Amino acid sequence: MQRLVIIFSLFCGTAYGQLMSGTLMDEGRQMTSGSKFIVEGVKSGTAKFELAVSREGNVTSVRLVESNLKSTPAEFELKNYLKSFTFEKGNHYPKFHHVVVKMTVVKP
Repeated sequence: MQRLVIIFSLFCGTAYGQLMSGTLMDEGRQMTSGSKFIVEGVKSGTAKFELAVSREGNVTSVRLVESNLKSTPAEFELKNYLKSFTFEKGNHYPKFHHVVVKMTVVKP
């Protein structure tokens, strides 16, 4: 029973937001920044963004794919936050990798 509780608690942290899909995930490229997928905001909601990641591991563009947030400023704050993400560097990666990220905004 204790193992079940521990496993459940480990997965609860990733349920709020995550890397969803894309070529970056297909090739197993890891995230190097300790960024979280949960941010505090005025209203609660979720949003999915498509990120383009360069060979240097930096996020070069962020595009909103889907959202239930009604606040445009919240979406801009999420975009700026996502630009701080970093991933593994490597010359063997394509010029740009793409990944879809689900972010969760919670009201404090």
